[in-house]
Amino acid sequence: MSLRSVYWPAPSFQNDRIHITGDEHRHLFVARVEKSETLEVFDGNGSVWTAVVESVTKRETIARVRQSRHVSPPSLELILAMSMIRIPAFELALEKAVEVGVTRIVPFTAARSNVGAGHRHDRWMRIIIEAAKQSKHYYLPKLDQPIAFDEVLSLPASSKIIFAERGGGPLKPALAGSPVLYLIGPEGGWTDEELTTAGENGFQLVSLGAALLKAETVAIVGAALIRYELE
Repeated sequence: MSLRSVYWPAPSFQNDRIHITGDEHRHLFVARVEKSETLEVFDGNGSVWTAVVESVTKRETIARVRQSRHVSPPSLELILAMSMIRIPAFELALEKAVEVGVTRIVPFTAARSNVGAGHRHDRWMRIIIEAAKQSKHYYLPKLDQPIAFDEVLSLPASSKIIFAERGGGPLKPALAGSPVLYLIGPEGGWTDEELTTAGENGFQLVSLGAALLKAETVAIVGAALIRYELE
């Protein structure tokens, strides 16, 4: 059975003890974590501590550190640039793409984006944290502020992919190595102008077969396929 994960950035130690408060403590308290349970605490930058719970109160969880280690960063830098879509669909894509292994998320607005979707940075960071904990990713993915489509096109990457429902080729020949930047369009699809502009900026047009997939599905499946090909 895997250890329960706790995200605790820049922890301070008092006599080899970590004092966990805030949201992470509330999760532990609600889950009825008991004294002597072993936790896996990580800071989102590769440092991991194994710690044994000594006490749980309404205010904090105190755990004594038993071991520490440092994990190497992911060999594949995988950047998901996701058009603004309906909030539930966007958040599903965010959660599952992080579980699969994206290392950065860049929300952006396209011509047919859901402009009323809004931006919920704090909530989305919480989703990212929970997904990283679930999947044991010890480096927390970065969440950018939303940008415009033309700004996405200028992001640096060795492999630049734009997924589209029509006219695209296979994925494997489009992958030239890491970092990989892949673009997911809005629910209304890309405009012809956007596809043309992306191609002029070095993006390879890729399709995932004949089936018409939802944007959030392509975001998740795309990440998994890219990891499969490059790792």
